[in-house]
Amino acid sequence: MTILNESGVPDALSPLYGVGSLCERLPYALVAVAGTRAEAHLIQTLSELGPGAPRLPEGSRGVQEPVYLVLDPASNTPGVEQGQLATRVIGAASSLASSGTGLVLLLVSRSARLLGVDADFEARLAGRRLGVPVLTVDLAPEEDGAGGSPPLSTELEDRALAALVGLCPGEEQALEEASSQEKRGGLFGGRRRGRQPIREGEAPPRQSRHRRSATLMSLQAAPGRGGRSLRELSADMERAGVPLNGSVPAPTVEELPVLGEGSIIAPMDPYLTLSAEAAAARGAEVVETMLPIGVDGTARFIQDIAEATGAEIGAGETSRARSVWERLGGLRGRIRGKRFFLTGDTGIEIPLARFLADAGAVVTEVGTPRLDRRFLAAELQSLTGRGVDVVESPEWSTQLDRVDAAKPDVVIASPGLYVPLVARGYLCRSSLDFLGAGIHGYEGARRILELLVRTMDRAENLDAVEF
Repeated sequence: MTILNESGVPDALSPLYGVGSLCERLPYALVAVAGTRAEAHLIQTLSELGPGAPRLPEGSRGVQEPVYLVLDPASNTPGVEQGQLATRVIGAASSLASSGTGLVLLLVSRSARLLGVDADFEARLAGRRLGVPVLTVDLAPEEDGAGGSPPLSTELEDRALAALVGLCPGEEQALEEASSQEKRGGLFGGRRRGRQPIREGEAPPRQSRHRRSATLMSLQAAPGRGGRSLRELSADMERAGVPLNGSVPAPTVEELPVLGEGSIIAPMDPYLTLSAEAAAARGAEVVETMLPIGVDGTARFIQDIAEATGAEIGAGETSRARSVWERLGGLRGRIRGKRFFLTGDTGIEIPLARFLADAGAVVTEVGTPRLDRRFLAAELQSLTGRGVDVVESPEWSTQLDRVDAAKPDVVIASPGLYVPLVARGYLCRSSLDFLGAGIHGYEGARRILELLVRTMDRAENLDAVEF
């Protein structure tokens, strides 16, 4: 395995793409976007993007559309009057008071910051009036991505989860809420507990009462399209004897787990670096292991989480993994020896490549806009000796040339390269297809293989058509 940083301009979908995903997977949250009209149009356009775009099922209920708080930079009034944005957030949330809203996510664009919006102040003001938490999430921070690297298309999900980590109660707060039955004021009348996030400079909670149980962390596996994988993985872990303390995000605001000194956090997705850092800042132990994507990754994930919690599960999970591989024999045979090239922008490409290699496929190259070598150390180690080239921040034009040279059977492509590659005659799947497929856990491994086999079957059927 070789790792190369090409320092190019990778094809990466804007993180604004994730606004629709937040609405879908946090049905109890009002997502309010503060920005210009152009940014509002961009978000709406990205939600209808081509292959793999997150489309809600027709007739789906309980999913709120984002609210756009459009700011006009051409206004004669310089900047934005203090409190004006909070008033608009309150107005939007008040109209949804009966819909189960327990949280407001205020997504702040770079344009809003440049117009002088003090988002943190506006959020505190709106939160006091509404009686529910109002969290701010930067759509475009000062530096692109972590440490100045190009952003992943999943960047917004990571930032939203990091904000939710700050909303998790500490031990003292949880005990206080459990013993107090007093109603709170505000427009929502105490129906919600109205937790406020831990802010920078505040002392973290001393110790979690569930410090020897694990908290799972994933937005893609949360309720919504693909959310079944969280339930399936939780069931597998509990069956193995691993104690769990819920998940972030939780089904409701009230069910956010206790998080503090000694808590154990298990990120399920490889791009949750900011969320993991936020949990570590609260005193939690973040378990860095292989991700629960694919058979061997899931088995290793369960074993390492069990070790962190002190649970003794023996060799049972290894036997379980062998039996799962046996059941997947037919699907595995269909992709054995097939050549794959990954140009995705989601961050899941490294563990996905590892699983495909485990299943017998030949992975020629994995491209990713950003690579956190420490966070993905176990995944990268598993690719050693397999002849896989890992290219960080690839230049999209030279990446196309390498695809032509490698002549893969299947390309897992980012949205920008999908159409050009199809036009060149390559069989492609969008990287976004995998985000919505429910890829975590043993059942997720089956769904990954089924998705790829269906793709190859359709291509073979089309080739057989006589015109």
